[in-house]
Amino acid sequence: MINGLVEDVAELDAEGHDRSLPARMAVALALTSALYAVFHLAVLNFWSIDEWVYRVIHVNIGAALTFVGLKAWRQERAVIAGPFDAALVAGAIGCSIYVAVHLDALIMRTGVITTTADMICGAVGTLVVLEFARRVSGLMLPIIAFVFISYVFVGDWLPGILHHSGFQTDNFLSFLYSQDGIFGMTVAASSRYIILFVAFAVFLQASGAGDYFMRLAMALFGATRGGPGKVSVFSGLLFGTVSGSAVANVVATGTFTIPMMRRVGYPRESAGGIEAASSSGGQLVPPVMGAGAFIMAEITGIPYAEIAIAAALPCILFYLAIFLTVDLQAQRLGLNGVPRSELPRLRELAQDVFLLLPLVVLIYLLLSGYSIIAAGTWGLASTLLVLTCRELGLRSHVLALPLVLFLVLPSTGVQINLAGATATVASMMLMIGVALMGGSTARVPECLRSVVTTTYHGLAESARKSLQLIGVMACAGIVVGVLGLTGLGGRFSSVLLSAAGESQTLAFMLAMVISIILGMGMPTTAAYAIAAAVVAPALQQMGVSALAAHMFVFYCAVISAITPPVAIAAFAGAAIAGGKPWLTSVRAMRYGIAAFILPFMFYTSPEIMFQGSWLETAHVFTTALVAIYFIAVAGEGYLFGPIGLFARLLAALAALLLLWSNVPTDIVGLALAAVLLVWGRWRRLRAQPA
Repeated sequence: MINGLVEDVAELDAEGHDRSLPARMAVALALTSALYAVFHLAVLNFWSIDEWVYRVIHVNIGAALTFVGLKAWRQERAVIAGPFDAALVAGAIGCSIYVAVHLDALIMRTGVITTTADMICGAVGTLVVLEFARRVSGLMLPIIAFVFISYVFVGDWLPGILHHSGFQTDNFLSFLYSQDGIFGMTVAASSRYIILFVAFAVFLQASGAGDYFMRLAMALFGATRGGPGKVSVFSGLLFGTVSGSAVANVVATGTFTIPMMRRVGYPRESAGGIEAASSSGGQLVPPVMGAGAFIMAEITGIPYAEIAIAAALPCILFYLAIFLTVDLQAQRLGLNGVPRSELPRLRELAQDVFLLLPLVVLIYLLLSGYSIIAAGTWGLASTLLVLTCRELGLRSHVLALPLVLFLVLPSTGVQINLAGATATVASMMLMIGVALMGGSTARVPECLRSVVTTTYHGLAESARKSLQLIGVMACAGIVVGVLGLTGLGGRFSSVLLSAAGESQTLAFMLAMVISIILGMGMPTTAAYAIAAAVVAPALQQMGVSALAAHMFVFYCAVISAITPPVAIAAFAGAAIAGGKPWLTSVRAMRYGIAAFILPFMFYTSPEIMFQGSWLETAHVFTTALVAIYFIAVAGEGYLFGPIGLFARLLAALAALLLLWSNVPTDIVGLALAAVLLVWGRWRRLRAQPA
C-alpha cells in the first residue's frame, strides 16, 4: 500500500521516472547534463548571448535531456530512447537551431507576418514543451495548457466574456513560440535562477550542511515535549527554503523525522501531516523561498530585497503557529521527547557552525544589494570550500578565513566576481597549505579528486533536478501567453470583481479558492506563475499593491500542496508514515491553518510586510503573535487542558479579531483572549488535587 501511495505521489509531482540506461549512454547523459549546467553558469556570469536564444536553448536542451533520460510513462520497459523520443529530441534541437539562425527576421515578424517554416517551428516547439512538462510533472499542467490553446481556436464561437474575435493559426503559433508566450516572463525567471539555486541546494547538501541542519534541530528540540514533531518543524524551515518542491522537502526530511515521531507516540496521520505542513512552508522562508522570491521579482519588477524582507514576519508567524500546535498536541497526548543521551550536543555542533558558510555568503551578498546571480554563484562556490575542508579532515574553524574574505573584499570596492574569485582561490590554497603543514600531504590529491568528482556529479544532478521546474515554467508560459493574447486575464479580473460586489473580503476568498484550485497537483512555481497571471491582476484592480497581491497568490500556491483533494505533499507524508492520505491531508491543513489566514493580512494589515512605520509593524506583529497562539488553541482544542467546541470557537474569534489589526478589534480580541486564559487557568487549578 505504501509503495502504491509513493507511486501515486510520484505521478503527480515527481521529477519524472528515470530510465535504466546502458552504462555508456548513462555516462554520456550525465556529461551532457553537467555541461548544460555549466552553460547556464557561464551565460549568467560572463558569456553574453541573445536572451531569446538563451531561453530557447534553456528549454529545448532540458527537454532533450528529459526525452533521453526519463520514461515516457511509468510502465515503460525500454532501457533506451525509442523513435518517438528521438523525434522529440530532433524537434527540440531543430527548433533551437531555427531560432538562432533566423533570429533577426523572427524578431521583426513574429506573430504578425508568419512564414510556413515559422508556423512549423512554433507547432513542433509547442508540442515539445507540452510533452516535456507531462513527462516531468504529470498530466495536470499540460491539460490546462491545452485547454487554453483550444480556447484560442474556439473563443470566437463562445458567448459573453469568453468571446474573442479569433486569431490566425500561423500567427498564433508563431506568437506562442516567442518571448510573448512560452519564452516570456516564466522562462525568463527559470533561465536566470532555477539551475543556479537548484545547484546551490545540491552542493549545500553534498557539503554536509543538510545533515548539520538536522543535527541542530535534534539538539535544540529533540528532548522537549513531543520533540520529534518540533524537529520536523524546524528542519522544514531550514531545509525547505532552498527547494522548490514540497514533495522533495517531505521526502528529504520526512524519511528521518516521521519514524522518530511515530516512535514517541504520534499517530500516523499526525506525523505525516506535521511533516507535510512544515516542508511545504519551507518555500515561504526567505531569503530563497524555493526560488519563489526571484520569480516574483522577475514578474512584478519589485526589488528582490523588498520581497525577502516583506516575507520575513509572515514566515515567522506561520512556523510559530505549527510549532505551538505541535506543542499543544504533545501536551494533550502526553508525548515525551527523545532521551538526551541519543541527541547531538550543542557544544559539538557549535564547533561546526562554519559549515553554514554558504548560507551566510548567500544572504550577505543578497542583502548587500548585489545581484541575485552573483550571490547565488559565490554562495555555490563557497560550498566547494566547505567540501574541501571536510575532505582534508580540517576543523571547520579554517572556514573563518573565507567568511572574512567574502564579507570584507566586496566592501572595499572590488568588483564582486573578482572579489568572489579571489576569496575562493585564496581560501582553497590556504586550506591545502594547512593540510600540507599538518602532515596530511597524502590527502591533498585525494581531496582534489573528490572535489572534482563531486563537482561533476553535482552539476549533473543539478541539471536533472532542474528539469521539472524548467518544464513546468515553459508550459506555464503557454497559459500566460494565451491570457495576454486574448485579453482573458483582464476579463477574468472583471468577473471576479463583479462576483465579489462591494465585498473585498469575498473577493479575496474567491481569489484564494481559485488560486488553490489552479495550483492543485502542480509544483509551487508553476502554480504561482499561473495564479500571478490570472488572479493577481484582479486583486490589483481593487487597489491592492502589487507586493500584497503577489504575496497572497504565492501563499495560495504553497498551501495548495496540503489542500485536499490533491494534497500532494500530504500524500507523500502519508506514504512515509503509512497513514490514510485523506486524513493526513486534513491534519496537514490543521497544522498549516495559519497559511490560510495570514495572506488576508497582506491587504488588511500591510504593516506585517514592513509597509508602514516601525511602530505600526511592531503593533501588528505583536497582536498577530497572540492571535497565532489562539489559532493553535482553536485547532488543537487544548488550553491548560482539553476544551470544548464553544471555547474553541471563542479562541478562533479572538484570533481573527487580533489578526484584523485595528484598535477596536484588538481591544475586543485581547479582552476575549484574557478571559479565555483566566478561565483555562482556573479550570486547570480546580482540577488539581488540594
